[in-house]
Amino acid sequence: TDGARVTLVERGEPVERRGRDIGRLMASRKLQLESNFCFGEGGAGTWSDGKLTTRIGRNAKDVRAVLRTFVRHGAPREILTQGSPHLGTDGLIGILKSLRTRLAELGVELRFGTRLADFDVRDGRIVGARVVETATGRFE
Repeated sequence: TDGARVTLVERGEPVERRGRDIGRLMASRKLQLESNFCFGEGGAGTWSDGKLTTRIGRNAKDVRAVLRTFVRHGAPREILTQGSPHLGTDGLIGILKSLRTRLAELGVELRFGTRLADFDVRDGRIVGARVVETATGRFE
């Protein structure tokens, strides 16, 4: 393939496992330090109220591109015209799964349960990254 090799690093877990971890937290008060409301696929907003908000304006070119991407991955078309679009957690989970599948199809390596630890810098330029697997503590 052409272009740079891309690796997406996420310290938390995919939405399926993250949902179970959050359920366990709510039911049993057992906190997974790296997979909870704050960390995991989709970030903190995945288990919020699902409102799509931005401070740069609804009609900004970049915002419209994101909304169109959401629609391509399962969001209702109405979000393109609504003043305050809302997806809800259930909608976001399906969209995230679809986006994950598409990224993998494009050759992106998805590394869940992996935290950025440091950058490798040579001559003032970043040439690599050091990561740690959150489950094992193994550095790479």
